[in-house]
Amino acid sequence: MKRTYLLFISLLTIVLMVAGCSGNASKNTSSEKEGKEGKEGGTLNVASQSEPATLDAQITGDSDVKDATRSIYEGLMILDDKGNPKPDLASKVDISDDKKTYTFQLRKGVKFHNSKEMTADDVVASINRWIKLSSLGKTNFSGAEMTKTGDYTVELHLPSPNVNTLSLLADPIPAAAILPKEVVDNASDEGIKDYIGTGPYKVKEWKKNQYLLLEKFKDYSSKGREVKKTPHVDEIKISFVSDESTRISGITTGQFDVALSVSSDNAKQVEGSQNAKVETSPGGFMGLFYNADKGVFKDINARKAVNAALNSKDILDSSYGSSDYYKLSSSIVNKEYPNYYSTAGKEEYNQHDKKKAKEYLKKSGYNGEEIRLMASRDYQDQYNTAVVVQQELKDIGMNVKLEVYDWATFSDKMSDTNQWDIYPVDWNARSTIFQGFWTTKGTSVEKSMDYLNKIKAAPSVKEARGDIDAIQQYVWDELPFTLIGHKVNINAVSNNSKGYEYNLGPIFYNMSLTK
Repeated sequence: MKRTYLLFISLLTIVLMVAGCSGNASKNTSSEKEGKEGKEGGTLNVASQSEPATLDAQITGDSDVKDATRSIYEGLMILDDKGNPKPDLASKVDISDDKKTYTFQLRKGVKFHNSKEMTADDVVASINRWIKLSSLGKTNFSGAEMTKTGDYTVELHLPSPNVNTLSLLADPIPAAAILPKEVVDNASDEGIKDYIGTGPYKVKEWKKNQYLLLEKFKDYSSKGREVKKTPHVDEIKISFVSDESTRISGITTGQFDVALSVSSDNAKQVEGSQNAKVETSPGGFMGLFYNADKGVFKDINARKAVNAALNSKDILDSSYGSSDYYKLSSSIVNKEYPNYYSTAGKEEYNQHDKKKAKEYLKKSGYNGEEIRLMASRDYQDQYNTAVVVQQELKDIGMNVKLEVYDWATFSDKMSDTNQWDIYPVDWNARSTIFQGFWTTKGTSVEKSMDYLNKIKAAPSVKEARGDIDAIQQYVWDELPFTLIGHKVNINAVSNNSKGYEYNLGPIFYNMSLTK
């Protein structure tokens, strides 16, 4: 979810495997060396399109939460720029012969932001909470438990093998963040009360509706780790700027060093500026999600009516302007990632057949009920998608009301199936297939789990091909969502900053300023 969304839902997150993971990085990814070319100190100013609803990285996959907290928290594992999971707070990992026990040796001397040393007690409390509350944990680690075997040694016990275990622990959405045990003990399921991690930056001030200010953690070190994190600037200030024109103006005039979520309409304006450049990266897909739990879309024929009516090209043109910034594809995974690319069910994609849609609508028994189409202006592509979808559904006789909210309200309402019937949202590209891309709120996941469990238990991706095709076919047969197409993420970076990286989202902690 944006946004990588992830949102209070459980998904089948898919993209490339290790062999094809280079797409995780942005087109113009900068190196650590470039970061060192800048000066030390200063404040890195980032313009974000929305404010995170929480700074608890464990409980939500919202992209704004991930982007804001990635410098604050760390996990046992981390993804390198090729998508491979590498030890981070762990120094070594051993896997049992039956693939059901993972033993982690912890790094010694790692300090939390409150100056307390990280030990096994903190890791056990944190991972068990993540298993209980996160979408990744609940879907992939049901029945699993982290236990302490020494002050700096822990074991993760799985009820059954899962080839994606280390990648899941490394995934930043939602993050298996390691927190102090006392923070976990004092937290509720709705969120932690103290934002304390081991990352290169710590929270200095969160001024609601304005900005989040992070300051360099002076006791931080990534010495001995394969994936280096080297904080150069003294502060990272993430300003919440929902108006894109203000973000664009700020990046081109030098007010901001990074501007997130640039639309394709404004990319050329950035490229024409002498002060900034565009950074592009794989952006996942835009999907239209149905409330199949209750209401009109509980009937499969109503979902099929919407799916048959949609003109994906018109929608994507409205959302991204140029075909340079999107791809028409029936596969949940981009074609550039062949391991999980599938054409199963392609005949159901992009039909824009009004006659067929009306026939399905009649079969569903639809009788003019109001349909609540929910959207957020904080993400212009999602809003533009909703506007076109509203008109296309009206054209087949649906009574559609467009309800527009800020992102925090949108996310809150999304978790309550009494509040909506349908909504568009785009999902970030991911590094591994491990979850179901449908909501636990709005659509049942039981059928999908049969396919998913077979994929997880397969000895290799090649041997899982039949199940990969089957789960793709399931999506088009059952329509927990309609896949509209794939997008390209666009961010803007000033020429006065160095070290920008993108790996399942922007990374700020290695950046520096030249003046």
